[in-house]
Amino acid sequence: MEYIIVTYPQTRTVFIDGEENGETGERLRVEEGKHTVNLGDPRDYKPKWRRPTVTGTTTVHPMIIEFERDE
Repeated sequence: MEYIIVTYPQTRTVFIDGEENGETGERLRVEEGKHTVNLGDPRDYKPKWRRPTVTGTTTVHPMIIEFERDE
């Protein structure tokens, strides 16, 4: 099992591979490998998605995936 934290300036729902998987700022569990991560609608953030390869993480050292406001 691998771990990620998705960041954004406000709380948003996190979608991983098209499924709701928690909220920004939370430690989320994913399987090892490539995943498509986005924040759903409205698409007022950038980039529109990220597709990292998640591997070698721990609960103490999760992968940080950042999104910014797109104003």
